[in-house]
Amino acid sequence: MSSGIDFDIKERVKVATDIVDLLGGYLQLRRQGSMFVANCPWHDDRRPSFQINPARQTWTCWVCGIRGDVFSFVMRRENVEFIEALKILAERAGIPFTSHGKPVVKGSPDDKQILYKAMQWAQAVFHECLLHEAEADHARSYLASRNITADSIERFGLGFAPLRQNWLQERSRTTNFSAEILEACDLVVRSDRGSGFYERFSGRLMFPIFDTVNRPIAFGGRVVPGLYAEGQEPPAKYVNSRETKLFSKSDQLYGLNLAADESSRSRQLTVVEGYTDVIAVRQAGVTGVVAALGTAINQRHIRLLKRYADRVTLLLDGDAAGKKRTNEVLNYFIAESLDLRILTLPDNQDPCDFVQQRSGEELQALINTAPDAIEHKIKSETMGIDLTVDTFAANRALEGILETLAMTPSSLTNSTGNVRLRMEQVLTRLSREFGVDREQLKLRLQEVRKKNQSRQSSPDEPPEYQVATAPANSGAKPRILAEQELLELLLLDDSLIEEVIETVLVDEFSPGPLQTLYDHICAACHESREVSFEALLLTLEDPQLKDLIIRLDEQASAKQNETGFDLQWQLKVVLTEFERRRELVGQRQLISQLEKGELDARQEDVLLAELLESARQRKQISAPTDG
Repeated sequence: MSSGIDFDIKERVKVATDIVDLLGGYLQLRRQGSMFVANCPWHDDRRPSFQINPARQTWTCWVCGIRGDVFSFVMRRENVEFIEALKILAERAGIPFTSHGKPVVKGSPDDKQILYKAMQWAQAVFHECLLHEAEADHARSYLASRNITADSIERFGLGFAPLRQNWLQERSRTTNFSAEILEACDLVVRSDRGSGFYERFSGRLMFPIFDTVNRPIAFGGRVVPGLYAEGQEPPAKYVNSRETKLFSKSDQLYGLNLAADESSRSRQLTVVEGYTDVIAVRQAGVTGVVAALGTAINQRHIRLLKRYADRVTLLLDGDAAGKKRTNEVLNYFIAESLDLRILTLPDNQDPCDFVQQRSGEELQALINTAPDAIEHKIKSETMGIDLTVDTFAANRALEGILETLAMTPSSLTNSTGNVRLRMEQVLTRLSREFGVDREQLKLRLQEVRKKNQSRQSSPDEPPEYQVATAPANSGAKPRILAEQELLELLLLDDSLIEEVIETVLVDEFSPGPLQTLYDHICAACHESREVSFEALLLTLEDPQLKDLIIRLDEQASAKQNETGFDLQWQLKVVLTEFERRRELVGQRQLISQLEKGELDARQEDVLLAELLESARQRKQISAPTDG
């Protein structure tokens, strides 16, 4: 069921691998709503029946009846076992990998579960300090000066770390979080002499960074104005958590935990520069806003953005530094085929100042009409150049524009659709503005693209896929349906697991994949391991079990969206079915005794009464009542 590979390395590889990007290298994908579709590689698929869900990072072929994630796709596609698929994806993501990692000791600094708990505790402690402690007066005054409301403080979980050494460590003495645990979370730092620890964020306003399932995984800390004596402020205004087992700054975006659901509907995100920009812009009513975490936007950020958005508006400060950063990341976006819009605010304002001096409605209007990246590139390259006189500068500008255009994947520009039309329009415009024949521009663009491609090693064409036969669907028996529905309910709400495993034993499941999955859930719960949909997909390596998990999750989501669905009632119905099965086992034994004449008259009467009562109860619980 599991190769024994550390959960952490599997999680890192999966986070670094976008399913659309990966499968797009094998299949010709086409967007369909919030999904992507393609012809299935494992059967003669004349109409696309292969569907990719970017939000869940899963795929399904509705004809073959198979499902999976990035690992099971590579396993099936490359005909390899899980560990080989993991190595392939790790190498693709540039992540060092060894299959002989030492086992993680529960509760140690290597145990991610204890680190998650420590971070949650620290975030709560900092937050309570900001709300109630006198030492946080300066921090509260600063937030008020930035017009950050109490609602925003609560929504973003802001906190304060007092200007006192060992403040957090003193509070940790009543917890299970040792100094070594806090060090692994980068909350404290070991002194140079190794004799003790000092606290990383002393005297700072704390901005917790949450992952997409709302777990605090890192912090950004800002110096609080007025807290230090004049000339004594630390040189760094912001200090951010360093890389830890929970946090990689290139794989996270500030505010994505709030923006992810919004972008699943709009497929749009806006990227700003700072934490307070995200807070102020959201506070003004503009949603889908995120920020990079103390580092420049890089290709890994852009692949993360692609999972949640088709259109990204880059909203950086209007100063020269902001414009320079825009140009630096432009080619990344073009190469990833992401619709990038560039918005530069007037008067060198930052987003926080803009919404406070104007309004969120004005900012949203600017975002909606922001020019695309190619338009921005043309304007920035030709600014201050007389294209009819300064031929040297004009040629240099044209080459710069063509270099950017050449980053667009040729598979998109050669296909029909909006991308090709847009490229034709840009070439026509460049021909007119630079006075160069359009066909010559096209030839030069092809030359630049070929030159760029020759710098990179292009992968070999994948061999033909072998067709897999779809498994026959024999239909499930009532016994299996109850087991299946119980697992569906656990996937909908994993908080039910502890209650369920106290009632339903693993041996009560029929032997097979449903029992295997339930056995794993029970074991994970007993060992305090995560049992969410995502964690199950990562932990279980068998493609058939991955298929089962995704199938159950799809069915559960469909039932949840049905009118009148009541999770607690469905759980009661299913648990009653398991109770009925237990009764039937006992009753069958008694009936056998009855048939053999081994019961006396009183025992026969009791047995018949139990059978009648059991039938009556089944009728009563057959449907929920109103009220």
